Amino acid sequence: MLSILFIRRRARASRNAQNTISVEWVWSEKSVADWDNDLLNLKTKEDNESSTRADLRAVTAQWQHRVDVTQSHTRNIVRLGKIRFRNDAEKLDLFDKLRSSGTSRDTIRRQGLALRDAWQKNDPAWVPLKDEAKQEVTLAVFSALLDTCHECEKQQSQKLTAWRNAAAALNGAARALDADNVAWYGEATTHFPAGTQFGDLIRSSVPTTTNPAEEVGQAVVTNLIVSGGTIHFDCAAEHATRFTYFHQPPGADDFQLIQADTEETSVTLGDQLAGLHRFKAFGSNSQGQGDESDVAQIEVAAPAANPGTDGQASTA
Repeated sequence: MLSILFIRRRARASRNAQNTISVEWVWSEKSVADWDNDLLNLKTKEDNESSTRADLRAVTAQWQHRVDVTQSHTRNIVRLGKIRFRNDAEKLDLFDKLRSSGTSRDTIRRQGLALRDAWQKNDPAWVPLKDEAKQEVTLAVFSALLDTCHECEKQQSQKLTAWRNAAAALNGAARALDADNVAWYGEATTHFPAGTQFGDLIRSSVPTTTNPAEEVGQAVVTNLIVSGGTIHFDCAAEHATRFTYFHQPPGADDFQLIQADTEETSVTLGDQLAGLHRFKAFGSNSQGQGDESDVAQIEVAAPAANPGTDGQASTA
């Protein structure tokens, strides 16, 4: 992702300088009003990207919570069912076939569906336990929980698409404005050489590099999101112009370098292994590098197993 903050700051400076020098020269490609409109458009797209990202994180967390509750109930009810139906071979057989150790959201939901079917056949009026709020977990309550898991899954897919579209729109607007920044500066400094009043004003007021003199602050990894096997996160560090990223995948003894000295302020990794993934980063500029971020971590669920299995690949 481009440095939106720098692009916006440079565009404002270009706009103000263009307004000042308009008594002698007006850029044919963009008026002061056009600069204002483009800055407003960038801010609108920033707000939309931030809003859709927050929506995605919220629905993903909601979905995960419901999946966790589903798995907890499934494990407990299967265990209690084997005790309750121990003297009825036919009913016990149904519960003996159930599984509750799924590692992906899809597998956990399918295991819950299998439990619901066995529960319905054995004793639909049975109330095996109460939840954390001391509410009875009936068959109807458990079925509703499974339905909300499925609904959250659909909502998460929609929110992910909305966020990706918003991020692409923001990047597109930023790249277009950045190109205009460069084009305007090139023409303006050609019309007004160094040593002239307006030439010196342009060169002193319009930033052309993000390199500051200040020391870089500690990096912060934010907006860590996982969807399927894709992991995304953002990174920021005060006064940083470039970033270096490290990743410790499941099973690795140490962190591995994934990007070094890049201007990108976000990372997206596809096709990641199931398990715990850990990340850290640091920022840098012409003064050197800042402190490493705290380690951020996120779990990637195992891919869904084939129907009728308990997370194991089927063989012929």
